[in-house]
Amino acid sequence: MGILNSGKTYLSNLLQHIFVMALFLFPLLSHAQSRDTAYFNPLIDDITMRIPPLEDLIDSAIVHNPQIKYYDAEIAAWRYRVISVGRVWMRNFYLDGYLQNDWWSATTNNAYLNQNNTDQIYSLQNSLRGFGQISFRLPMQDFWDRKNQMKTTTKEIEKSMASRDNVILELRQKIITQYNQLIVNQKILKNANESVIAGAMNKEMGDKEFLNGQSTLYELAYIMEMYRVAVFNYETSRNAFFNSYMILQELCGFKFNVINKIE
Repeated sequence: MGILNSGKTYLSNLLQHIFVMALFLFPLLSHAQSRDTAYFNPLIDDITMRIPPLEDLIDSAIVHNPQIKYYDAEIAAWRYRVISVGRVWMRNFYLDGYLQNDWWSATTNNAYLNQNNTDQIYSLQNSLRGFGQISFRLPMQDFWDRKNQMKTTTKEIEKSMASRDNVILELRQKIITQYNQLIVNQKILKNANESVIAGAMNKEMGDKEFLNGQSTLYELAYIMEMYRVAVFNYETSRNAFFNSYMILQELCGFKFNVINKIE
């Protein structure tokens, strides 16, 4: 009776696994229809046909990478510094001066032409005075060290540019590695899915053979274990695929919007 009850339990599980297989096989039946839509099935479709080409991904990563933006700003700052060093001699010129504006008025009596009447004359005058001078003083340190300062700031630009190029090189390597890893992970996911389908079929046959007395409980347990391992490998492969997909998005700095959720 215990073996019979176990057989009934396995039969119930069989119906559940058939339903699971239907979920795996349904995308295969609707592939012709889904290919023309925005839906992406990682078990069928090719991820490289739905995301931008590799070089476009690298260009986007370079544009959005914050470390490269930092070095771009640093290079620009050092270039401004070169201009300032080239003009440092101007601090030795001095322009001094002043500007003064004077207003004054006066009232005078005029009695030469008419001695009976006295004419009053009101005078208003404006006086503007100014003074200016230019002086020049050149410290010997500025005179001898100017060329060295120009070379120093120029070398700082070269250092920043070299660091920027090194970041770009490392970023290119990361994008290439992650892009290829995404492709490999999708292939592993497809193989894992096929193993689950094959394992489900073997499990179904094993259940039938066990119920018909054609196999032992040990053999059935072995088939169940193989199926469990296949399901576990599928879940692991699925997570690896989606992780590599999301990491590549982060490196490139924008969303591909191909996979909206984990099915």
